[in-house]
Amino acid sequence: MRTKKIVSVLLCALLLWPGATAVRARAAESGTLKMIAYNVSGIPVVGGFQGTSFTTTNDRAAKIGRLLNGTDVDFIGTEEDFNGHKYLAAEMTNYPNRSSTSGGLAQGQGLNVFSTHPIYNVTRVKWNVEYGTFSGSMDALSNKGFLYCLMELLPGVYIHVINVHMDAGYEPLSVLARADNFRQLAAFINDDLDDGRALIVQGDFNFKFKRMLKDDMLGNLLDPAGLTDVWAEVYNNGITDVEDPDYDWDAAGDDLDRILYRSGDDLSLTAVAKTVPELTGENGERYTDHDPMLTEFTYTVTGSLPAPETLTVPSPVNEAMLNFKEVLWTFVRLLQGILGIFELPYLAYQGVEMLANGKMP
Repeated sequence: MRTKKIVSVLLCALLLWPGATAVRARAAESGTLKMIAYNVSGIPVVGGFQGTSFTTTNDRAAKIGRLLNGTDVDFIGTEEDFNGHKYLAAEMTNYPNRSSTSGGLAQGQGLNVFSTHPIYNVTRVKWNVEYGTFSGSMDALSNKGFLYCLMELLPGVYIHVINVHMDAGYEPLSVLARADNFRQLAAFINDDLDDGRALIVQGDFNFKFKRMLKDDMLGNLLDPAGLTDVWAEVYNNGITDVEDPDYDWDAAGDDLDRILYRSGDDLSLTAVAKTVPELTGENGERYTDHDPMLTEFTYTVTGSLPAPETLTVPSPVNEAMLNFKEVLWTFVRLLQGILGIFELPYLAYQGVEMLANGKMP
């Protein structure tokens, strides 16, 4: 009997302990997280083919920045954010937490993030495999890959976030490169992000399930990394296997720009919406050849995890050094262009295939 009384007293003391009350309160927290992935077409060219408005790269970037700044979302990931980034970022005053540019097209990755929540540990990773100088989609002319950061959603509650831009094109060598991109990303997730925290991956995947190509995002990324595709979750009853008899071939929204996610040990995520916001000028002008993708999650705190060992805030870049490197990288790209002549037979083969079959091989 005495033992039972002691146990009862200890239990009461534990429940009344302020720390225990805080844990119970934290576990009840919930809310909404809105994110945009947007390919801003920051390639240094002049012409309306980047959208519907004939304008310069810097002016286009500034206009997109103003539109994004008014979206009232929590987190924005930009792709093809090469030249003109300074003008885009200057307009996004509502997003004080952001990455620093990695440079223009010659040396840059073209990926950046803007957040209302604190972000830490920004890391850039280049793809191991890329294809195309003249052929493909000329992916080898930049340092494409993915950008990782850790976002603090609530005090002490962190989410892994990755912004990506996969190899483009759907001829055989580009498809093989993109499949390798998927495998490289899955390996990074499994090896480096295994601390039990939730994860969101968004960006320009250059992938549609309906294409039925050998890049196979399901087998090379979704299944190995335990990720869910938001489009499938919202529009296709969670089905990503095109061989499933219940796969809906008429479901809208199977776009190149995508978002994937998984819940964590301390945070449950649920995708509730995937929409295309109307980010246009006063007269309907479009400033890029991509649609922005807005995803809305609801979240609930389900537990607690130890704080990360390291939290490093993004540091500004040395613009003079960045400009110097851009000049050096431009010479590298010129050399690549000269060597790229060896791709011409493959390029000719693609043309023959297209003429013969009415489509790319």
